[in-house]
Amino acid sequence: MKNNFQRVVLLGLVTLFMVTFSAPFGFLNSGFEGSTAFAQDDPGIARLELKFERPRQITVFGGEGNDLRPDGVPESGRTYWYLRYTVENKSGIDGTFHVGIKARSDKNRRYANIALPWVEDAVERREGKMLFSRADLLKKNGAGDLGMKVNAGDKVECVAIFNAIDPEADKVMVDFHGLVDDIEVEETPGGSLKLTERVLRLNFERPGDEFYTSMDLFRFKSKAWRMNTLEFSGPDLTPVTRDQ
Repeated sequence: MKNNFQRVVLLGLVTLFMVTFSAPFGFLNSGFEGSTAFAQDDPGIARLELKFERPRQITVFGGEGNDLRPDGVPESGRTYWYLRYTVENKSGIDGTFHVGIKARSDKNRRYANIALPWVEDAVERREGKMLFSRADLLKKNGAGDLGMKVNAGDKVECVAIFNAIDPEADKVMVDFHGLVDDIEVEETPGGSLKLTERVLRLNFERPGDEFYTSMDLFRFKSKAWRMNTLEFSGPDLTPVTRDQ
C-alpha cells in the first residue's frame, strides 16, 4: 500500500466501479450455505465473517397507476429481490469496511444493491426484524462515505436489495467486496495503479420452469474466494480494465 490517502481514494473507486465492471460468468461445484470466512486468516488483518440466506423476492404495492408517487414509492406493484446476510467481526480488530454487493444472472443481466427505503420497510415487515441496508448507510454517512464501522466482536444483520430478476434466469451470482481489509495497490511503470482485492462469490441456481419462475426457488450452489484486479490510469484514475 503506497499511503493512506491512496488507500482512501481507491476504496472509493472500488465502491464506485464494482457495479460497472463484472467478471465472466461461471459457477463452481462445491460449497455450502451458511457461514464463510477467508480461509487464510491473518491475525493482523481486519475481516468479516459472512452468513447468508437464499434470495427471495417481494412485491411492493403503493396504490393504483403506473408511475412513482412524489415520495418515490411505486403507485402500482413492483417486484424486487433481496438477500439477507449477516457480517460479524471475529478478527479481534476494529475496522471500517467498504462492503459492496453486485449480482449477475446467467442471461447477462446485472444488478446493483440499491437504496430503496420503502422496499426495506416491506422486507423488514416480512422478516420481522430491522435490517441494515444501503439506504441506511447513505442516511448515516452520506454518499461520500460508504464505510461501515464494525468493531471487533460486533455483528450486523443486513439486507441487499435488487431490481426484479429477469424471468428467464436460472442462475445468479452475487459478489461481496470488502469483507477482508487487505487491498493491495501496485503502481506500474506507466503511471497506472492496479488495485487487487479479495471478493467472495456466491452462486445460486433454480430448476428451469418456464411457467413458474419464482425467485424463492433459487437454492445455494457454491461459493469461492477470488482475486479481483482493477487498473486505473491517468490523473483522474480512469478505469482501464475489467474484473479478471
